[in-house]
Parts: sequence; structure tokens; C-alpha cells
Amino acid sequence: MKTISMADFARQIEAKKREIGMVDDAETTEALRNKGTNRTPQKRALLARIEERAIAAGRKPVCSYY
Repeated sequence: MKTISMADFARQIEAKKREIGMVDDAETTEALRNKGTNRTPQKRALLARIEERAIAAGRKPVCSYY
């Protein structure tokens, strides 16, 4: 088994993204984000609680659709 460092692994990922033409910017990320149209009510409630806790802790919540 071959062992690689996380830095080498990250470089390999970036190289693969360039090879396949994947753009890693905010607009592309938003386009790929799950819009949540098939989420259960329980999952929606969970995402709402996560957002509330992040705000209460003074952190920027992760964008999630619920």
C-alpha cells in the first residue's frame, strides 16, 4: 500500500479538477448544491437547527436549502 501526505493528495485533486475542466468557484459550487426539493420534514428541521446554532455561536452558517 502506498502512503501519501494530505498535501500531495490535495495537489492530485487540484490537478484532476484542472484536467477535467472543473471550475472551483462560488458560482459553480452553488450550481452543484442540492436544492433540497425531496427533503423530509425531519431533515428540513435539522438543517434549520444547524443554522440557528451556527448563528448563535457567531459563525456563518453553511448555505442549505430547507
